[in-house]
Amino acid sequence: MIHKNNFWSITIVYSIGFLSLRAISFLLLPLYTNLLTTKEAGYVFILYTVIAFFGAIYNHGMDSSLLKFYKPLNSKKIITTSISYSILYSIILSFILYLFNQPLEYFNDVSSFSTNQLTLFLISILFCDMLSSRLMTIIRLLEKPFYFLIVSFINVVASLFLNIYFIKILHMGFNGALLSLIWVSLIQLLILSPLILFNIGLKLFDYSLLKKMVTFSLPFLPASIFFIIIEMADRLMLGWLNSVESVGLYGAGYKIGAIILLIVRAFNLNWQPFYLKDENKNNTDKFKSIGTRFIVILIFIATMISMLWSLLFTVNINGVFLIGQKFWGGGVIIPIIAFSYVIYGVFILQMPSIYLKNKQNWVPYFWGLGFIVNLSGNYLLIPLCGFYGAAIATLLSYLTMTIFLIYKNQKWLPIKYGLNDIIYMLTISFIALYFYNQAIVAFPIILIIYLSLSVIQIINIKNII
Repeated sequence: MIHKNNFWSITIVYSIGFLSLRAISFLLLPLYTNLLTTKEAGYVFILYTVIAFFGAIYNHGMDSSLLKFYKPLNSKKIITTSISYSILYSIILSFILYLFNQPLEYFNDVSSFSTNQLTLFLISILFCDMLSSRLMTIIRLLEKPFYFLIVSFINVVASLFLNIYFIKILHMGFNGALLSLIWVSLIQLLILSPLILFNIGLKLFDYSLLKKMVTFSLPFLPASIFFIIIEMADRLMLGWLNSVESVGLYGAGYKIGAIILLIVRAFNLNWQPFYLKDENKNNTDKFKSIGTRFIVILIFIATMISMLWSLLFTVNINGVFLIGQKFWGGGVIIPIIAFSYVIYGVFILQMPSIYLKNKQNWVPYFWGLGFIVNLSGNYLLIPLCGFYGAAIATLLSYLTMTIFLIYKNQKWLPIKYGLNDIIYMLTISFIALYFYNQAIVAFPIILIIYLSLSVIQIINIKNII
């Protein structure tokens, strides 16, 4: 039994579910990089970014609004209001998307489906994912972590099975990846549907509450769009300024580096509800303790990924590489992407002020700045450095956003961390990376020393939670 006040225990439970859910994209890498051409894989990675972009529009910050306004005593009224509005909004948005679907002709190069069919498939995925996302937020609010875990594991199993079936057995290539996404979205929504039956009553819909929720959520819409553009601009601009094949190489390396992003998002599942609790509001000592430990952990994992990625790429099972050999060139960007998301982790740790001080109107400015830096960085650096330049643009965008938020928080809600702990961890990490690159033969010794020093450092950080 997990004690409700144990922040790290609850975080670990939700993280296991979330990471297993998001691990699908990593588990599918061997399938995509061994069975698809670099061109097909490039289009699949672009499809994922298109879904993520429109997913932000479908959600438009309502998950954040639900977290902000949720109260256990009025849970059914709040859930009913949020879900009912989201369904109606998504139906209207889907109709508009269907009418203006010409840009989806881009995928006709690798798909045998018509543009109208592709649009219907895309709409189905987006609608199911939007509703599933809202219901997964409700699971967190209702404190049902094992329901969260069950949904996550079923999603993983279904995704793996369906991708293997459509791509490996039926040899459907890009179309197989698309059909897998549709069926997984439907299966996940079906498993979550009992939440709708037991927590919604149409007579409980509250229009005045909806206005408050929508007003709060609106600033998160442009912020979400900027976030997705930052995530997808590199791939789209690589395809434009370089080649679709380079998108395939970049995407394979990016997926490994983005393990840190998954850890940050998993952490945020419990971080958001934690700092919104009345007993934790404005408790900067707790924020400092949690933040210091989390930053140190992120630096440690990013360093391990940066050292081990070349070994991971060469893992061979019965003659099949974990990452197809034609995609190995993309591995050079992994350290840059990994440490980009360490910086993003600091950004997430600085977010309590947005909710606690009602500074949500500033959110688009933070993400807008990151968007401008990312877009201009990609435009300038891709022609010079190829996909390596795209990775640097990602790093610069998150660094700029984080510095801006920290600066504003000096007035809103100063959150300081144990700088000695963080500087120590950064120092031993960069020393380990330097000597690893200089003397690969001594890698086992370097790894053992680094692991020992890191674990000791993480354990010794003061914990007041």
